[in-house]
Amino acid sequence: MQTAADRKLEYLTRLDVMPAEQLIPVPFLLDYTHLEVDKSIIFILAMLIAVTVNAEGQAMVATTLGDIQKKSKERFHFNPIFHLDIPGMVCFAIAGFGWPRRVSIDQKKFKYPITYLILSRFAGPFANLLLCGIVGSIIWILHSFGIQDQVFSIILSVNLTVFVFSFLPFPPLAGASIFYPLLPKKQPHSLKILGKLSPYILVSLFIILKLQHIEIINDLFFPVVRGIFSFITG
Repeated sequence: MQTAADRKLEYLTRLDVMPAEQLIPVPFLLDYTHLEVDKSIIFILAMLIAVTVNAEGQAMVATTLGDIQKKSKERFHFNPIFHLDIPGMVCFAIAGFGWPRRVSIDQKKFKYPITYLILSRFAGPFANLLLCGIVGSIIWILHSFGIQDQVFSIILSVNLTVFVFSFLPFPPLAGASIFYPLLPKKQPHSLKILGKLSPYILVSLFIILKLQHIEIINDLFFPVVRGIFSFITG
């Protein structure tokens, strides 16, 4: 008996279209042993889109929940250059995901400071997921017309990787916000220093994992990325 997957593959074969996950590796990581100019440019574009969407998503939810700032243009400028974070960019180059420059949020303006701060931080990766849904629809439409695409596929893969890896409980990722309730109201100086160093520590961790060929984190998160990618692209 023919399964749904078999019917899908047969349909794509008739259209002479490969499934999106076969056009590019998912998650999409730069292959430094065989760099392709076109895919590298698309990856950079996808990175810029991902950090912009992530940062603006945080700013929008924070503003909606009460953190209205007079200098709103410092958060709502939609300029990816001003959202770039050096450790975040390095992490994109190494691990296929990263993060934007930390969005300024004044939790004192929130009715429920800790809860709303957590919601604001998680709004970033969920904004990436929302974009994935839109891009996935575009990919599905293109494939229905027999058009093979790698631009939207890479954009989808990068944003989806950002979404999934953002749940890691390490600063500056959104997953670290689950520890906000445990932090003292008056943070000691040592904790503030650790917060500033945490992006570099996280990047160093991924560099070590890559050099030592340790795939513990990838084995946990890559199947999730691939599963959601296949689901979104239909």
